[in-house]
Amino acid sequence: MLSKKPLLLVCLLLSFAAHSQTAFPLKISADKRHLTDQKNVPFLYVSDSGWRLFTNLTEAEAKEYLLKRKSQGFNTIHVMLTAFPGDKNRQGQEPFENNDFLKTNEAYFRHVDRIVAMADSLNLLLAVAPLWYSCCNDGWGSNPQQFMRRNGKEKCYLFGQFVGNRYKKYNNIVWIIGGDNDPFEYLEEVRQLARGLKQASPQQLLTYHAASTHSSTDVWPANESWLDFSMVYSYFRGFPKAWNKVQPDVYEVSYAEHRKHPVRPFVLGESTYEGEHEAMGSALQARKQAWWAVLSGACGHSYGSPFWKGDAQWRTYLDLPGANTLRHLNALLATFDWTTLVPDVSGELLTKGNEKYATNDYATAALTRDRKLAVVYVPSARGLTVNTALLTGKLLIPTWYNPRTGERRNAGRYPVGYKMLFESPDANDWVLVLKVEN
Repeated sequence: MLSKKPLLLVCLLLSFAAHSQTAFPLKISADKRHLTDQKNVPFLYVSDSGWRLFTNLTEAEAKEYLLKRKSQGFNTIHVMLTAFPGDKNRQGQEPFENNDFLKTNEAYFRHVDRIVAMADSLNLLLAVAPLWYSCCNDGWGSNPQQFMRRNGKEKCYLFGQFVGNRYKKYNNIVWIIGGDNDPFEYLEEVRQLARGLKQASPQQLLTYHAASTHSSTDVWPANESWLDFSMVYSYFRGFPKAWNKVQPDVYEVSYAEHRKHPVRPFVLGESTYEGEHEAMGSALQARKQAWWAVLSGACGHSYGSPFWKGDAQWRTYLDLPGANTLRHLNALLATFDWTTLVPDVSGELLTKGNEKYATNDYATAALTRDRKLAVVYVPSARGLTVNTALLTGKLLIPTWYNPRTGERRNAGRYPVGYKMLFESPDANDWVLVLKVEN
């Protein structure tokens, strides 16, 4: 039975729902730079990596988890539909009989159905991976037992059809093909899975989760018809634990994706998880990744923690400090039209203070298309030289925004048209917001 605290949270969320409901299913914006709902309201993709939600939590626990993440500002959950080969849910049920994609276990999928419906009732998007490929010889694609190859292209296609037909009634779903790897020798099996799913449920968007350092569009051709939006995935330069040892920073892969044609919306699909990899998995790193992504052209970002494993300590991971600070990114972006942000790739706006490019301490900046507002994210203390001549208007109103607390500090008023120096308030990460009035 749920405690009174989660039940109170339900009531609070329902009272707020009338003002914040997303009209699913999502679609691609007219400029192909971001995602919108059916009312053309931009959707900022803010995801938690809850990969083993369907297998490792009971339905009551799943509801507790979903309510918690929604209260923290997350609107999307990444989840594996069939987990890893051999995994069972808490009732001891596997998705397939003998790992045969056409011999599905109805009891297993009914359990999934109920959690999908639960997320739908909470107006949460589920980004679901039907068959997790995997980087590490434990998935449906990379496993030495070659489950995708043994099932073959036709069964992959038919399983895609099964999944699409079963879940097409739910508007709160997008699909993640692949999973932590490039398609390699299974390219046709993966493609047939995606095609079967897309044909059965064309209104649900699809993306691809590639190997770290790669995006969806790095591994699929530009004319791949089922690929609706892209994911970028990287850690940072000097990160020693990925199997691909040369890791660009998140802003590097985001800048590259933003420049590609044809244009597709993209999100940060995965990066360093808070609470893993010792000091490298800090709350600061979690914030850096999110701010870097949205100021480098992404229409959303994904957060991760050890919760993805779904072990007995799963509740302790839900209040890691980084997760609780990401809501302040959402809150700031809600104050203006964030979809008009253009990354300052050339450094025309922020002329000094970026620090060295391709390091884990770089400052990113973006300017709205009407040039009335600019945002700079600073990971550590420094002085910033900003070319305010790029802004349109007469009066500059700078504000320091604390990404850890949401606190705002006024930084004076100045005429526009000069290169100005701003010193960050202390040694922590900060956001400089430059607003212009006529």
